[in-house]
Amino acid sequence: MLKQLLFFTLLTIALPSFSQQFEGGFFGGFSASQVDGDTFSGYNKIGITAGAYTTRKINRNLNWKTEIRYIQKGAYKKSTEMDPTMFKTSLHYAEIPILLQYLYKKKMYFEGGLVPEILLAEKEENQDGIIPDDQRISFNRFSFEATGGAGYFLTDHLVAGARYTYSLYPARPHASSQHLRLNWGQRNNVLSFTLYYHFR
Repeated sequence: MLKQLLFFTLLTIALPSFSQQFEGGFFGGFSASQVDGDTFSGYNKIGITAGAYTTRKINRNLNWKTEIRYIQKGAYKKSTEMDPTMFKTSLHYAEIPILLQYLYKKKMYFEGGLVPEILLAEKEENQDGIIPDDQRISFNRFSFEATGGAGYFLTDHLVAGARYTYSLYPARPHASSQHLRLNWGQRNNVLSFTLYYHFR
């Protein structure tokens, strides 16, 4: 845990020096997520996301974009009168998305890329309380995702963005440890919506 936090802190400290050559800014927003393979469906786990980013122009329409992002993910099943069982997975990640961004008619962009990430903390709960670590399968400390999204410049400095992210490699094994073709574990499935402040 300490090593991951130190790594994230060092990257954050280094960002201003890169900003001397790159454009960039800060962002904040929320995520809606589920864990594919855990038997619960729906983007019911709501969390927050925040971080900083830099961009560098390749040509008139293409940019490289790199982010340092904190994001909350997981899954949530609410109890009801018909089904009193409850289940919640809470995951905290530090991510470093590496993206290629295509600018469309100045006001809009599309982007996609890869997302290495580090798990900072995890917790699972049911109707009886927090599930002990020795009674559940832990998530992988390091994982890898693919992402794609779009953004729109509301002003010269404010940008609204939306993004879809999915695990390329399982976030953790299935409880049964079964493998079926490419389905050999549970995967994070996340929608995120952010507001960016862009420095020029």
